[in-house]
Amino acid sequence: MDTTMSSHNASHMSSTAPPTGGLEGVEAEVEALRRAIEAEQAEIAAISDGMQELYQRNACEEMLCRLERRIQVIENKGVDCVHWRIEDIEQKRSKCKQGEHIASPEFSAGGLDGFRFHFYPRGDDFAEEGYCSLYLLIPIDTKISRTLFLGRTRHGPVESEATKNCGVSEMCVLSNEIDKATGSIVIGVDDLKILQAPFMAETRKKLQLVT
Repeated sequence: MDTTMSSHNASHMSSTAPPTGGLEGVEAEVEALRRAIEAEQAEIAAISDGMQELYQRNACEEMLCRLERRIQVIENKGVDCVHWRIEDIEQKRSKCKQGEHIASPEFSAGGLDGFRFHFYPRGDDFAEEGYCSLYLLIPIDTKISRTLFLGRTRHGPVESEATKNCGVSEMCVLSNEIDKATGSIVIGVDDLKILQAPFMAETRKKLQLVT
C-alpha cells in the first residue's frame, strides 16, 4: 500500500513540474535571433555603403571622362586633317566579307565631336568586285566640306551630311594602295570644314568679369 501511494505521488509530481530549461531556452533562442538580425542589418548597411561609394566613384569617373573628351574637342578645334593607319591590311581583309566594315576610333575635329571612319575592305553591298568602300560618319544635323583619301586616291572636296555624300562605295582597288614595305594603308579626311553644326566648341577672345 505504501509502495503504491509513493509511486503514484512521484508520477503526479513528475507530470506537473515545468520542463527543465523551457523558459530559459525560449529566451536564449530569442536572444540568438536578435543577434542574428543585428548582424544581418549590419551586413546590409555595409553593402549599402559599399554600393554608394561605388556609385559615387563611377559617377566621378564618368564625369572625368566627359571632361577629358571636352578638353580634347577644344584642343582639336583647329584640326582639319585626320590620318588613320591600318596595319596588316591583307590579314584584316581576309577576315572580312563583302558588306563588313572596320570602324576607326571616334575622333573630334573642327570643334566637333563624334566623327568615325567606316572602311569596307571588300566593298559595301553595292561595290564591284575588287573595290573597297570608305565612309565618314558625321554627327547628326551637321554639314561639312571634306576630301576623303585612301593612299593616293582622293575624293572631294564635296559637301557632306549624315545621310548625303558621307562616303564612296567604290573608293579604289585596295591592292593598288597598300604600302608594300609595311603592309599597311592610310585612310583619312583632308580640308575638313564645319559648315553647319548645332553643338560646336568655340573659343573666346574676350572675357568679362563681374564682382
